[in-house]
Amino acid sequence: MIKQGFTYQQKLPVVKLTFVLIAISSIMFPSIYALISGKQGILSLSADILITFMVQAILAFLIYSVVKVFNAMLFPEINRWWRYFPELLVILFISYLFLHYLHVAIRDEQYQMSPENESIDYRLYISINLVGSGFIYMLVTSFNLYQLMIEKTAQAEKLQKEYAHVRLQALKSQVNPHFLFNSLSVLSSLVHVSPDLSEKFIVQLSKAYRYILEQKDSGLVSLKSELEFLDAYFFLMEIRFDNKIVLEKQEKPDSEEWMLPPLTLQLLVENALKHNRMSSAEPLWISIQYQGDRMTVRNNLNKRDESVASTGIGLDNIQKRLSFVTDKPMIVKADEHYFEVSIPLTRKITEHIS
Repeated sequence: MIKQGFTYQQKLPVVKLTFVLIAISSIMFPSIYALISGKQGILSLSADILITFMVQAILAFLIYSVVKVFNAMLFPEINRWWRYFPELLVILFISYLFLHYLHVAIRDEQYQMSPENESIDYRLYISINLVGSGFIYMLVTSFNLYQLMIEKTAQAEKLQKEYAHVRLQALKSQVNPHFLFNSLSVLSSLVHVSPDLSEKFIVQLSKAYRYILEQKDSGLVSLKSELEFLDAYFFLMEIRFDNKIVLEKQEKPDSEEWMLPPLTLQLLVENALKHNRMSSAEPLWISIQYQGDRMTVRNNLNKRDESVASTGIGLDNIQKRLSFVTDKPMIVKADEHYFEVSIPLTRKITEHIS
């Protein structure tokens, strides 16, 4: 469950916090300098505080602008620590130009400083304000990183909640009364016709339900176990549809090393059975092929004329479950003759949700 502290409405007010700290430093530093030097009165101190605040506020605006440009245009996909180094260099360079021309514009000629004293004053002025620019940048970056961490945590918790919901819906869909009722109806018709076949039917039905119940809490299962379950499920469908369906599977020697969400193959086969007509003359052909780290399930297309009630899970459900374990997308292709779904497989050594 997502914690209330991570909601969007309770994000850190970065701009407000930044300007509060700028206001505090604008009062603190001129006051400390005035106390140490003893050269400023109330009016000059007030003017110095106001100027310091304005300078730091402008620098903060420049820093926000540079960070926004870097985030939106230059490095939108870079999240490594070294992405902040060019940002800092650009910010210090822009800050230096701003401070230099501001110093030239407002310096008071009536003091008639010697070039040496003016040079010392200039270097001190530039150094202090550049340190301030760096501090503001680190402050803004820290706030942004903290806010990003909160958003990522909230997103992860939301995904976990959605994943649990999707997995529950998948289980409900498979262990549903319709599937059980259809299986029992087929079994009742087999008992008197073929006792041997009815016995095989019972064995495969129990194997299918055992797999469903055993994998209900699994995030990933091996391709080998999924294919073995599909054999049991497809046997039940063959009997139910009177051998009007054909399954072709390509052999994959390393099937134990590849993983995918449980019941994925069964859902794809069920999707094909649900939306296509079939007959002895024109059976439904379903093939499973592999290419690299992807598995493709393909069937010939002969759509039903009547609408079919949905069980509540389909390709969107499969895509959501895949998104929790891999960044690779599910690819769906269709034309007038074939419907094809390409599923990414995951190596067994990959960490996954379970």
